[in-house]
Amino acid sequence: MPASASSAPPPPTHSRREDLIGRLSSSSTEAKLKALRDLKNQIIGNRTKKLCFLKLGAVPSVTSILSSSSATAAASAAGSVCSGNDVELNDSLILQSAAAIGSFACGFDDGVKAVLDAGAFPLLLRLISYPNDKNRSEKVVLV
Repeated sequence: MPASASSAPPPPTHSRREDLIGRLSSSSTEAKLKALRDLKNQIIGNRTKKLCFLKLGAVPSVTSILSSSSATAAASAAGSVCSGNDVELNDSLILQSAAAIGSFACGFDDGVKAVLDAGAFPLLLRLISYPNDKNRSEKVVLV
């Protein structure tokens, strides 16, 4: 029997997508950031994958990340002590989550509804006044 026939088949695509959604809730900032990037890269320009991830509850999860990351950024701007690496990771979470939310809403009515229902719109608008000037232009483009 050929070696390829004896190897185990890859896991079903659906469980990989569920795993990706699960990683959005990771306690590790780096794992969460990687999951956001993976999600964003999969859904950009792919209506079928947008719908699949929409049904798995991705938009509320991504909105939650944007909300908590924005709150962390606001606390940091108000004087909370954060290391430079923490601030950079948090900024990346904000950018990736905003990009993913924008992609869900782009050209897809169900995505727009999910973004509005998840309460993401006010969070996206607040990005314009985000205190970190370094990434302000990127955030304005996303909104």
